[in-house]
Amino acid sequence: MAISSIRTLLIEDNPADALVLREALADVPEAGFELEWVDGLAKGLHRLNAGHVDLLLLDLHLPESRGLATFATAHDCAPGVPVIVLTGLDDRELALKAVRDGAQDYLVKGQFEAASLVRAMQHAVVRHRMQAETVGPSWKDELTGLYNRQGFLVLGEQLLRLADNAKCTLTLLYADIDGFEKISQAYGREAGDGALRAVGQAMSKIAGESDLVARVGEDEFVLMGIGHSGTPQQDLKALLDQALKQTAGQQARAYPLVVNWGVSIYDPGKPTAIAVLMKRAEAQVHPGPQCPAA
Repeated sequence: MAISSIRTLLIEDNPADALVLREALADVPEAGFELEWVDGLAKGLHRLNAGHVDLLLLDLHLPESRGLATFATAHDCAPGVPVIVLTGLDDRELALKAVRDGAQDYLVKGQFEAASLVRAMQHAVVRHRMQAETVGPSWKDELTGLYNRQGFLVLGEQLLRLADNAKCTLTLLYADIDGFEKISQAYGREAGDGALRAVGQAMSKIAGESDLVARVGEDEFVLMGIGHSGTPQQDLKALLDQALKQTAGQQARAYPLVVNWGVSIYDPGKPTAIAVLMKRAEAQVHPGPQCPAA
């Protein structure tokens, strides 16, 4: 299928909003979109089950369903169809959660032009195809259950793009285990694995619902999210320390556990690559307090 011929299903209960989208696509006839509109979730699910849909534009607030439940229902019905969620101006956080859960992008109603709509739709299909080639176990770290480096780089780029679109900053928290190799050498592989799980659990505890958490190296972890951009770095670090003590305290350990941390801020006014953002956070690393042996 050529990218210029995208069979698109729009699930939108507001006829006026549906008309705006149809007219926007009509302004770019060379894109060759085939838009089909249904006004309810039940009708949309029936159409998805029939197949031959390349892209779904989904209003999150419908009479039969609201919020993330709408996305989850549609996504479960047709997991192979990329989704762009449609939200109101005050629902960006909800939209980010949908992206974290598998949506390709989000659009704020009344805040896009024809060119940006077409670009978002084309990019969503391309990204979905690329991700389909690597998605699944290859994105997950088996030991901690977090995303691995590959998954983080792909989804992290998506978060950066969303930050650019929303013109808001995001925070990247980097953490590594101090003396990890010594722990593994002195106490064995199981002890090292236990330390990695403890840090992974602590990072997950402080993560917001739309944050991205991953193990990106042997003993290196990152947390990235838009929701923390207004949180003072010391407060964010204190949350990590508290979560680490709680998690580490639940496990019997013969060694002290120290996590070093660093933070970097992404400014959409000064775009930078995700690899650079990670290096900046790593360069700011400070030693954390010691969690004594249990």
